[in-house]
Amino acid sequence: MSQRAFSRRQALAGAGGLAGLAALPANAAGAVERLKITRVELFQVVIPMKPDITADPELEEASRFDLVPKIILKVHTDAGITGIGESARGEDYAAVQRNAEHVQGRNVLDFNLNRLELPQRPGYRAFEMALYDIVGKAFGWPVYKLLGGLAQRKVLVGYWCGRKTPEGMRRVVQRAVAGKFTSIKMKAAQGDPVVRAIEIIKQDAPDFKVILDPNMRYKGLEAFLPVAKALDQLGNVLVFEDPFNTRDFAGYRELRRQVKTPVAQHLSDPRAMIRAIREEACSVFNTGGNPGMAGFVANCYLAAAAGMPVWHGSGCDLGILDASYLHSCAAAPNCTLPSDILSYLREDDLIVEPIEIRDSFAIVSDRPGLGVRLDEDAVRRYQTKA
Repeated sequence: MSQRAFSRRQALAGAGGLAGLAALPANAAGAVERLKITRVELFQVVIPMKPDITADPELEEASRFDLVPKIILKVHTDAGITGIGESARGEDYAAVQRNAEHVQGRNVLDFNLNRLELPQRPGYRAFEMALYDIVGKAFGWPVYKLLGGLAQRKVLVGYWCGRKTPEGMRRVVQRAVAGKFTSIKMKAAQGDPVVRAIEIIKQDAPDFKVILDPNMRYKGLEAFLPVAKALDQLGNVLVFEDPFNTRDFAGYRELRRQVKTPVAQHLSDPRAMIRAIREEACSVFNTGGNPGMAGFVANCYLAAAAGMPVWHGSGCDLGILDASYLHSCAAAPNCTLPSDILSYLREDDLIVEPIEIRDSFAIVSDRPGLGVRLDEDAVRRYQTKA
């Protein structure tokens, strides 16, 4: 037996131990190793945000995105190793179930984790993180090692809120500062008292920074430019993200010409990122979302080649998905802007031990896999019928 084969077997045996991998045969090589998927459990849950986080009713009828269901996965293997995953909001349960049926009986090590072949797109990220979790536990590696290695031990994160009145913003920022956060991402729309709200932040917490994300709600450059110039003068806005239609490249170039504040686009498709770079439409990217863990790290390297920093956006998710974000950010050296790791803003994050956030930095776990454990009792409390 070669030294390479011996080392790999020993690594698996040491990591698996009582989980069953210690009994691997001497010629173990991928397809015969005991990581066959025997069962996939699905749990649909609804977990509200904590009070006074979503939009103030004076500005927006409560859409309550937080009441849209999520799906939690438990992927079991014949080695006794279980991987966990979490879907985005509102993904089709039946489609996720079809994916679960598709993976059952297959060896986890037969998958290309960078590009999973699943019959349905819904649930892709949940299966990706569950399989990475299993492989990490089998080898005794934290997921960031499977994504290329540790680039940063702690990841800068921020606070978050929906559209807020000036007084609403004051309340939120007081909580954020008390929690030792250094920035906030706030939503906005054309007509909102954005400048006054950010003036209050400047008065109450002069060193506190803002990522302003209107989600393209301004009707073009002409509508947003007066707001941008006023905020540029205040100097406490870290980034303008997607103020108007991101396909208006000429408008974004002109915005960048007229303000000092960096301008970001939220893009996860690498082809769209390349076009935005060529069009000089932004200077930073939010590239979280659809690409998943492997795709996020690849997008970060694409942005790095253009000399651009990034951050990881989110859907105000729960602890499993946030753990996947944290490992992805940890493997990306240019992920230096405050990322949206926000499960602390939900009533429950569904993990036994919350992600540790210290002085506005999330601490990366060295435990094998995602490094988090599913809180089974909490899942039962928040479970709803599919």
